[in-house]
Amino acid sequence: MWIGLLSLVLTGCAARDDIIILANRTSTLERNLFQLRDSNEETKTAFQETKSALSRRLEQSEKKIDSQLQPVLQNQANSTIQFESLKAEIQILQGRIEVLEHSQKKERAQLTESLSKDLKDLQARLQLLEKPPPPPPPPPTPIDSGAKPEKAKEITREAKEDQKGVKEPVKEKEKTKATPEEIYEDADALLKKQAYEGAKKKFEDYLKKAPKGNNVEEARFGLAESLYGVKEYEEAILAYQKLIKSYPKSKLIPEALYKQALSFINLKDTGSARLLLEKIIKEFPKSSRAKLAHKKLKAL
Repeated sequence: MWIGLLSLVLTGCAARDDIIILANRTSTLERNLFQLRDSNEETKTAFQETKSALSRRLEQSEKKIDSQLQPVLQNQANSTIQFESLKAEIQILQGRIEVLEHSQKKERAQLTESLSKDLKDLQARLQLLEKPPPPPPPPPTPIDSGAKPEKAKEITREAKEDQKGVKEPVKEKEKTKATPEEIYEDADALLKKQAYEGAKKKFEDYLKKAPKGNNVEEARFGLAESLYGVKEYEEAILAYQKLIKSYPKSKLIPEALYKQALSFINLKDTGSARLLLEKIIKEFPKSSRAKLAHKKLKAL
């Protein structure tokens, strides 16, 4: 009996110890759970803060990249525009070089023809010099002693003149030379009358005699207009270009560019003409020639 009671007591004590141990473990687990929960909250908060910080940094990086990339894109666009403009200028220059080469060939042909003509003239003169000289004139007729002194003097004078062969020429009165200003006025008047050939010669004469005169700019334009009027389109293009190069701020440039374009059209070079018309529209949009350039482009 005692043994049974002792066993029951011992068994009850063991159960109570297990309960205490379980309670302690439960408390420990609850504390750990609360700590883990707090840790999760802190981790979540830290994660949100880190996420927000990363988002801000990403946004700042995107803005920085955009700010750095924008000038690059702008420079690239500008470079493309400059390249296209340069390409157009090169095409214009190529067209002008072709015109210049054609003009040089024409000038060489004219020079060859002129030299050939001069050579023929020299050969003809040489043949004249190689001919034997004419026989001397006959001696003067003896003077009759009974003739009057006046008659004798006249006969003697005639004989001397016969020996000389040619009477002394009479000097012509020198004509009064026109001033450069008068030459320019004559050239301008001829141009207005559409007497292009005469105007061309007068303008050339003025530019030769007064290369630094007061009307050189207008004279160069007038010469180009005259060349265009006589349909010497290659020479007209070069003359207009000389005006453009010598007077880059001239008010005559839109008209000169337009006439260059028309000259290229007459030479069947519509590519160069198109580039010049576009140049007028771009650089002189408010000029009267810009409107004509628009119409001419549509017609090409």
